[in-house]
Amino acid sequence: MKRRESLTWRVLVILALAAVVPTVVVGALAIRREQGDVEEEVVRGNLALVRALGASLDATLQDARRSLAIGGATWADPADATDPARAARLIRRLHREVPIVASLSLLSPDGAPLAGDPLPPGVDPGFHTFGGYVGDVVFAGGRPVVPMAVQARSRTGELVGIVVAELDLAFIGEALAEARLGPGARLIVVDGAGIVVARSDRGAVGGASLRGRDPAVDRALGSAQDGWRSAAGVVAVFRNLSSYQSLRGVRWSILLEQPERDAYALARRTTRDTIAFGAIALALALIVGAIVAARLTRPIGALTARADAIAGGDEAPAAPVRGPGEIGHLGERIEDMARRLAERSELQAALARGDRLATVGTLSASVAHEVNNPLTTVLGYAQLMLEDKPDDHADRPGLELIAAEAARMKSIVAGLLDYARTEKDDPGGRGPADLAAVLRRVHALLEPQLKRARVALAIDVAADLPEVAASPHALQQVLVNLIQNAAQAMPDAGTVTVDATVEGHALTVRVSDEGAGVAHADRARIFEPFFTTKAAGAGTGLGLAVCRRLAIAWGGAIDVEDGPGGRGATFRVVIPTA
Repeated sequence: MKRRESLTWRVLVILALAAVVPTVVVGALAIRREQGDVEEEVVRGNLALVRALGASLDATLQDARRSLAIGGATWADPADATDPARAARLIRRLHREVPIVASLSLLSPDGAPLAGDPLPPGVDPGFHTFGGYVGDVVFAGGRPVVPMAVQARSRTGELVGIVVAELDLAFIGEALAEARLGPGARLIVVDGAGIVVARSDRGAVGGASLRGRDPAVDRALGSAQDGWRSAAGVVAVFRNLSSYQSLRGVRWSILLEQPERDAYALARRTTRDTIAFGAIALALALIVGAIVAARLTRPIGALTARADAIAGGDEAPAAPVRGPGEIGHLGERIEDMARRLAERSELQAALARGDRLATVGTLSASVAHEVNNPLTTVLGYAQLMLEDKPDDHADRPGLELIAAEAARMKSIVAGLLDYARTEKDDPGGRGPADLAAVLRRVHALLEPQLKRARVALAIDVAADLPEVAASPHALQQVLVNLIQNAAQAMPDAGTVTVDATVEGHALTVRVSDEGAGVAHADRARIFEPFFTTKAAGAGTGLGLAVCRRLAIAWGGAIDVEDGPGGRGATFRVVIPTA
């Protein structure tokens, strides 16, 4: 409030003391300053657009390279690249995951074709040692393409083959055409030779090089980062893609060119209007001054508050601050900035989750090996002891339970490895399984644990329910996870209820607790890997993710809702009948 009052008072005093000569001087200075601000804003805004487009192009190309690298690693480990079926599956997968791939070739380490499309003309497989682009942009049928190669190495580091892809760069022209440009502006992307790869006006690409013909192109290709120039009535901004860390060495550039008469039209209009209405403004200054000051200070205050909120982490979309002229435009840009920040945060979170999954995939093999060895010993000794026990021996039920649970633990370890690394043809098994029998086994398994937690397990399942299309071990794993989670949600004791109903060709199993329930804000992410509401060290966040993967593998689903009477939580597992 003080700032607004101070600004209003100053405007009134200045207008009251103003005279013709001071007004002319101030007007001339204002015109000059406005021209400089407009020119700076044009350059800054165009540079921001060029940088954003360059970052998007960089992200698309690097996503393609990363997908090729991951696909090559999958193909090479286990190292059986000579299997035509595995090679065909990899090619189909990469075509599906990387839409910009025009052709795909799998080569042996010495460059001999193994599978896929013929090697693009002019590609030297020897460049694969650099793991990046293996050629310049070429034009196939009038469409720009660029070859890319990555190494396919096994887990031991052995070079198994080379994945060579030809990327269709038509997506660059589509991205440029969708960009919001000012009057008379155009965007172009040129390769290292100065040949046009894409343009926003959807004109012809390829053709003669612009080197030596367009000074802006010469400046862009000779620059290590970004810059701008204004000459011959055209203002141009540019960014060399080699300035991006991931595209270092790729001498492409993106340029935005706009006639100065269009780019600086606002400055000319401001000059004309200032001269034409200067006298009128002097006469009406005292009357209009207070109104203008109030209109300016209110949106400025709102913009300041919004900027402080964004700086404090509030990136949620909001209605743009309305105001006259550039203030309203600035309000829109601030909201656009907030949206971009939110999108970037989501992307960073997604990348972080992807990195964590990749880490699990790398470590799972060694963990599975270390865990399986003692489990194999436990299982072997339990089976040996069973051989010496008659059927009516008192220790036999306990030994049978030890042997069965050791075998189930081995299958769980294998399931974790499958989840973290690659998909199997049938990860959850197709059964059939008897729900009542599995629940009896789960009750016997968890009874000591539930007694210690002072939690009762109430099972309301009819014995004549149809069998479900799920393996008994996988179904037991899901039920154990859900019942344990329900028990942990009731630290002060309570009852876990399990019931089931037949709904069409599916069986719906409900596991309900009397705890605090699941917050609505967490329900959208509770089945994501590594997401947990437990304290640090109390859970890995994989239990519900595994349950969801198994339910989907059966052709069913899993979700969470409020418990009976709005108390606690109920997890619903829908499983098709066998």
